[in-house]
Amino acid sequence: MSDHLPSDLIDAVLTFLPSKSLGRFKSVSKRWYSFISSPDFIKTHIRSYTQKNPNPTHMILAPEDDDFLYSVGLKQLNTQISPVMVAAKRLNFLHEPWLLILGSCNGLLLAYDIHENLYLINPTTRKSLKVPDSGEDRISLTHGYGFGYDSSKDDYKVISISSKSVLDSDLNCSSVLVYSLRNNSWNKLPNMPYLLLDHYDPYPGILLNDYLHWVTRPRHSPLTIVAFSLADEKFHEIELPDLVNFDIAFSFQLYAFGGKLFIVLCYEVPYPEFHYELWVMEEYGVPKSWKKLCVFQNDIDLTNEFIGQVSNWDILSGNYKADAIRIYNMDERRCASVKIEGCPEGPMVYGTYVETLESLERFH
Repeated sequence: MSDHLPSDLIDAVLTFLPSKSLGRFKSVSKRWYSFISSPDFIKTHIRSYTQKNPNPTHMILAPEDDDFLYSVGLKQLNTQISPVMVAAKRLNFLHEPWLLILGSCNGLLLAYDIHENLYLINPTTRKSLKVPDSGEDRISLTHGYGFGYDSSKDDYKVISISSKSVLDSDLNCSSVLVYSLRNNSWNKLPNMPYLLLDHYDPYPGILLNDYLHWVTRPRHSPLTIVAFSLADEKFHEIELPDLVNFDIAFSFQLYAFGGKLFIVLCYEVPYPEFHYELWVMEEYGVPKSWKKLCVFQNDIDLTNEFIGQVSNWDILSGNYKADAIRIYNMDERRCASVKIEGCPEGPMVYGTYVETLESLERFH
């Protein structure tokens, strides 16, 4: 049938197809293989597909006693039914056991293994690339990592932030290194005048609007959000809500959902009762736009970390154990538990991603 259709029409249709379908269509002809594998098509497909599907499409799991990763399609989730039964598929991606996923962008994941090595992996294509060691001394440091795409240079970057211990002479600052996938090298930036919070290690940055975000403590100042620009490689401050007392919060987390920054706070009122607040920054970078979206009591357990957004109001939550996953409909205050099938017992939740054909090889 493709012989009877204009090639530009076929090319346009392919742009809007899911990555798994495109992977199969590579075998249709040499022209299709060449077109679908081209860097220009891959960039166009990522841009058009993620605009239509801004939320993650898959969750990634890693069983404790298994070297393989497993993937769960998030379209299976439905808060109308509890428990929600979802099927996991094994990714033929043998490697030393992973410890954490520290970032997700355009279908690529920044992974951290048991030897503290960093890898860039694409769970859709099963391709991986080991990030060279930065040569940084990691003793007595609190680490932050971030991963994102610099569209101005068509480059993926890994950011490493190390807050120095109180024994260091140069206090209240952190060293910053940036890895460029295109150059396959690290570059040291000037120290930033902020300390990462020491109760997260390693501390993943939150990607939004081509910036990576961490909650930090500046010199002689209250907590603040620092945003790192992937384009100009500079830090900017974003103020936290004035009405929040972070000093008495039992815990708090920073997230990005639906193109907006969120903060989830937990207070003891008193133990074992907890009070939870969800704040959203309605206009990015404008402190006065912080708004308290909703308040929960113990009926919804937000002490679990958010895993990802499934739809406008359905948010996936859980701890590192997959048996504690919940999906919340924030609008209707409805909750459903999630049960995983097709995966060995004791899987750990590592994060979410969107399926793409992004190629690590095109940068080298």
